[in-house]
Amino acid sequence: MKKCVLFMISMMLPAILPAAAARPEPQHLRSVELEIKSLEARRFQALTEADVPTPESLLSDDLVYTHATGWRQTKAEFLASVRAGEIQYHSFTSADVKVRVYGSTAVVTGRASVKARAKGQELNVELLFLEAFVKQDDRWQLVAWQPTRVGP
Repeated sequence: MKKCVLFMISMMLPAILPAAAARPEPQHLRSVELEIKSLEARRFQALTEADVPTPESLLSDDLVYTHATGWRQTKAEFLASVRAGEIQYHSFTSADVKVRVYGSTAVVTGRASVKARAKGQELNVELLFLEAFVKQDDRWQLVAWQPTRVGP
C-alpha cells in the first residue's frame, strides 16, 4: 500500500510543482491589490475634482475607456472631454472591488455609484465595472474601463 501511495505522489508531483511555483506569494498579491485599489481611489477623486494630471499619469496611452452609454474614447479623447467640461464627475464611489492578478496584468471588478454631467445630461447611475490594469514601466496603468448599468 505504501508503495502505491508513493508511486501516486511521484506521478503527481511533476504536474503540481510547476503550478505551485507559478503562483505569486499571497503577500505579494495582497500588496498589488492594495496598490491598485489605492490607484482607483486616487483616479475617482481626481475625476470629481477635474484634476486631469492625476488620471493622466494613471491611464495607459492605449487606454480604451467605454462609458455605460456605449460611448468609447481613447485616453486623449477622455482627458480632453474632462478638460473641456464635456464630462463632469460630481461623485464617483466604488464598492465590492475585487482584484485578480495574473503576472503583470490585473483584472478588477466592482460596483460604482456615479453622479455626473455628460454631454449636457445629468446622470445618477449605479454601475458594475470591469477594468484591466497592466504593469508598464514599473507602474500599474489602466488599459480598459468597461461599466454596465445595474438594472432595476
